[in-house]
Amino acid sequence: MSVTGCIETSVSRPGTRPLPAIREMGLLAEKALRSDSEGRVVAVFESSFYAVLGGQWICVGLPHLGSGPLHVLCERRSLCWPAIYAAVSVDRSTLCIDNRPLPTFGDASIWRPVSAVCWTLAGLQRGLGAVDQSFLVGVAEEGLASAGCAQRHEKLTPLVAVAAPGIAALDRVITNALDGRAPLPAERAELVTLIGLGPGLTPSGDDLLGGALIALAALDLPKVRDLLWSAVRAHLDRTNDISATHLRTAALGYGAAAMHAAIHTTISGDINRVAPALAAVSAIGHSSGRDGFAGALIALRAIERHFARDEPRPPSFNRI
Repeated sequence: MSVTGCIETSVSRPGTRPLPAIREMGLLAEKALRSDSEGRVVAVFESSFYAVLGGQWICVGLPHLGSGPLHVLCERRSLCWPAIYAAVSVDRSTLCIDNRPLPTFGDASIWRPVSAVCWTLAGLQRGLGAVDQSFLVGVAEEGLASAGCAQRHEKLTPLVAVAAPGIAALDRVITNALDGRAPLPAERAELVTLIGLGPGLTPSGDDLLGGALIALAALDLPKVRDLLWSAVRAHLDRTNDISATHLRTAALGYGAAAMHAAIHTTISGDINRVAPALAAVSAIGHSSGRDGFAGALIALRAIERHFARDEPRPPSFNRI
């Protein structure tokens, strides 16, 4: 819808409709909106749009989009839904498109992911066991969710077959990084093949890598996360700009709230919350949530194996 001819105003008058309010902003979106920067709308969808303000990406959408670091959640869709390349600016507490007010964010809450949880090897093992009972993948399921399963189907879908070398490399890179070893050139080359692999706004291979990065940050293993990130960050031109943005955000340890909840539930071994957490993460996108959680599971399984070697000593964050 064009922004011209819009009748919404910030003051209610007969025949007008008040501006919608922004109810929640992710921590990175808030940083962009609290600055005096300007920018452009770069992608428009039915219930959301992406904009870049001063180099920082935000995603403005309706509540069903869910909480996330880049998300700006409006109570309803504005009549002034933007067109692509429309100018974006901030006027005090109002987001403006082509100098027309869109939503206001003065009373918005700020979403941040919960801090890294205290965890034990036993809790992680208990959580993974519960996940294996609930995270079921059909033989014909689209995406790369099966990469996170403890036991995978013998018959691979074409996408999983193509991704298999990269999936194996992801596991090896994390396993070696836990021992302080940097990725080998061959492992880097195989890992990079995941970037941009698969259909969708955020391809399955990107989601897989992003989930692994978020899980490593959630377990307070920044050195391991950074070794993984170092192997892929120079190759983001293999994917689209939106997916590359989400990968960069994952490298900071941030992802969708449902992804954080699923990872933390698994880490803590809270088996009563595993099923609803998996249902919530599975609802993200077409297959993005399940692909991302599969990447997290690859990381969590590698961590479980690593610390199980030292049993019965509990894991210590300072050892990595």
